[in-house]
Amino acid sequence: MMKKYFSDMPPWAWIFVAGCLLIPIVTLGGALPMALGVGGAAGCGSIARNTGMPTFGRVALCAGVTLLCWALVIALVIGIALLSV
Repeated sequence: MMKKYFSDMPPWAWIFVAGCLLIPIVTLGGALPMALGVGGAAGCGSIARNTGMPTFGRVALCAGVTLLCWALVIALVIGIALLSV
């Protein structure tokens, strides 16, 4: 199933998919980072395969999704750090 999902994706999209999939690795796991990383990667894959949009728009949306996922992870880490003080 995953091969079919990612097989027709343009090569530039792998940068954004990898950027999202790095989230659970950098945070050393956890349910929320895993959900953000996998969800972001799936979103970027879906956006990248949408040939009805111009390439620039797809790249911009994938960049936005990746940045949003990382911003949410940073906010999560800061929130947890503030709760433990």
